Amino acid sequence: MLYIIALVACVGVARAEEVTLDKGGFKLTYDCTNRTALRYEYSLTTDTGSAARPSSFYTDPDLPSGCLQQTSTASYASVKTGYDRGHLVTSNHMDATSTYIKRANYMTNIVPQISTFNQGIWVQAENVAECYRDVAPLTVYGGLVYSDTSNDYFLSSHGIRTPEYFWKTIITTDPSTGAKKAISWYIPNREGLSTLNSYIVSIAELETILGASRVGITATAAVKAQKPTTTWTLPSGCDLS
Repeated sequence: MLYIIALVACVGVARAEEVTLDKGGFKLTYDCTNRTALRYEYSLTTDTGSAARPSSFYTDPDLPSGCLQQTSTASYASVKTGYDRGHLVTSNHMDATSTYIKRANYMTNIVPQISTFNQGIWVQAENVAECYRDVAPLTVYGGLVYSDTSNDYFLSSHGIRTPEYFWKTIITTDPSTGAKKAISWYIPNREGLSTLNSYIVSIAELETILGASRVGITATAAVKAQKPTTTWTLPSGCDLS
């Protein structure tokens, strides 16, 4: 397991130690002090996987010494109704092997998500990658933002705060032109959300909001400026099973 360690100063939180956790199928930028992933990335090609999703969640056995993680694998709903154990890296995207899909259920890849967010708009964004992976290889980037302490219901039970925003970017190739194309979303973790289209941003806008180093996407200025007016239509015949 690969670890890259750096110390960073975060506004409003303790000085944090970040590590890069290479899980084989995906990478997490993980904050050992605040027990949370902050960023993730992974690549997808044509879906040929069929490994079953585990029914359980697990503590991560591979953290470096001194790196803290959530203190419980129990459901967040057992503490506060209306919250799910939300995946950052989509479990279904890691079904190439039983090892990778189990790692997606490590608590280092799990954070509190409003249930309607997790089961609604977040699934819709995940499905864009699930469908377009069969059109051309793609890379998924994403992360989350902590900015408010008023909804931190799980500090005592799990040792983790509740994120206020999630972001996701997909970069792929248009097979008809060979050109790179990108789409990004910046979505609040709350109930009563609008359509996925309402939260489209460009990579450049994400860099303004979060900082280029946190977004961590290498692309041309033209790709970073792309901001589709609507979410990509799912390709005909897409199988979301």
